[in-house]
Amino acid sequence: MTPAPSPSASTRRVDTDSLAARLAQAAMAIVLAIISVLLMLTTHRLELGMFGPEVPVGMLFGAVFQVVTCVFLWSATGSRFPLLVLGCLWGMLATPFLGRSVGGGVLLPAMIGDVPQLSGWIVQGLGIAIPFLAAAVITVLGKLFPRAG
Repeated sequence: MTPAPSPSASTRRVDTDSLAARLAQAAMAIVLAIISVLLMLTTHRLELGMFGPEVPVGMLFGAVFQVVTCVFLWSATGSRFPLLVLGCLWGMLATPFLGRSVGGGVLLPAMIGDVPQLSGWIVQGLGIAIPFLAAAVITVLGKLFPRAG
């Protein structure tokens, strides 16, 4: 009679490579990309005056939300694939709000009067760059500190 393996010595492996797993990862990334675009585009101009200077809390909230979304996707799936889907979809989903000129639209105007609106460019950069940076960090850390198993 052999003893049952202890729960702490389990060698379970999460399936991240099958077609079903990839489709589930893509579905999660698509839903979170839609939420992220809507949230970041509608709050990116929100500022709060604290002791004098205006703090771009909408931009900070959007960046934090995007980082949390990336951490969630990676921890829930164990794969970098949904992060890449999120980064690729973000720009495509934001496109209808950009207007006809680059960076110019209702939610992301290129200029108001004679003042260039850099917040629109910044939010687009954050929405696209954070998922790719997260995937790059996970890749580098995975090479530096390989998992035992």
